[in-house]
Amino acid sequence: MTVQTFKVTDSVSLSCIQTDQFKTGILTLTLPLPHDREVILCNSVLPGVLRRGTEQYPNMASLNRRLDDLYASCVEIRSGRIGKNPALMLTAELLDDRYVTDGTSVTDGVIEVLSQMLLHPLLTPCGFDKTAVEQEKRFERDAIRASVNHTRAYAAIRLSELMHREDRTVLTLREREAGLAEITPRGLADFYRTAVRSAPIYAFYVGSLPPRQVADLLSHRFGEWKANDSVLLEPPTADPGCGFCSVSEPMSVSQGKLAMGFRTGSVLAQGSKAASVATVFNELLGGSPASKLFLNVREKMGLCYYCSSSYSPYTGILTVFSGIETAKRQQAEEAILAQLEELRQGKISDTEFHAARVSLENAYRQIYDNPADLQSFYEGRRLFGISDTVEELRRTIASVTQEEVIHLAKQVTLDAVFFVEGTLPSAEQEDESDE
Repeated sequence: MTVQTFKVTDSVSLSCIQTDQFKTGILTLTLPLPHDREVILCNSVLPGVLRRGTEQYPNMASLNRRLDDLYASCVEIRSGRIGKNPALMLTAELLDDRYVTDGTSVTDGVIEVLSQMLLHPLLTPCGFDKTAVEQEKRFERDAIRASVNHTRAYAAIRLSELMHREDRTVLTLREREAGLAEITPRGLADFYRTAVRSAPIYAFYVGSLPPRQVADLLSHRFGEWKANDSVLLEPPTADPGCGFCSVSEPMSVSQGKLAMGFRTGSVLAQGSKAASVATVFNELLGGSPASKLFLNVREKMGLCYYCSSSYSPYTGILTVFSGIETAKRQQAEEAILAQLEELRQGKISDTEFHAARVSLENAYRQIYDNPADLQSFYEGRRLFGISDTVEELRRTIASVTQEEVIHLAKQVTLDAVFFVEGTLPSAEQEDESDE
């Protein structure tokens, strides 16, 4: 599939995949924000406030009715990151216009709703509505506290905190909760006016409409949007880390959670094969049911309830997560590192290597089955000027050699370990997703 890119205005750009393969389309608007503690805090609350209504749709009920009229279109607004960059993200899923027989332009209607949220939120002389802000702060506070109850996700959060402990744009759970008290209706409105309204908009559309038509619709609704040049996307970079650390935290749960963070030094870059090699490496280590971690640590040794790895091409970080009996922590950790050592020593069978490439081939082929997957794959790449296609990536993956994987494995370093130490009796039948 071809991705076409347009400069809609000086402040709005658009990337499009025109296809009639799906009955629904997807449109995303991504606004990168400055690296700043206040931005991170305010951006955690602002999406919920913006969802509550606009000048034309003054409450959630009227906003939802408008979306229902647009053939049950769905709009999600959230805070997130593009690689290392904080961002405000709006995603709309909508019925493709060619299935509408009454002349309604669903795409134009959805863009109008998005423009209302971004250009015309409900503001008072004192800022955003005080009740709305306080409620969203409470929801965010409750979500932060609730994250502790899902120990697998909590272990991932705490591992990330350890790996980014010298990065002031990555706040800990405690810092996020404490910082919510600083947010006021006026301060949140100031954040909206200075940071959000100054951000460029990167739009990405997957659907049957001609790209030029989508660009015209965006130009009509967002022609008044004016961004400045102060917000620049930081390209994917591999941080060297800040020294190894290991932390354990006792909790009243039965299953221990072991989280290990590694730095590969390999990130996405135009014309570079490094991220593809790291992707194959991850698949061999713990990315599939045919991986070393699954077959050896879980199946043969029986040291854990689950054990898998994942790799981020935007940060170069590889993480391993495992649910274990607390008493087996040292055995499990040593066994995981032993699988890494096998890769370093080139102990990769032809069967393992073939299985890893077939697994990735199937995963990338499935991207074509869903508009959201297409958007997710291409959007991040296009934002950072990386022009490869799914087909080109599949060919690059197929060209990765065992020697390249072994060379990378020797560069991988263990950066941090976080362990949820379960203090209750073990329960082998425990559902790993419940804690």
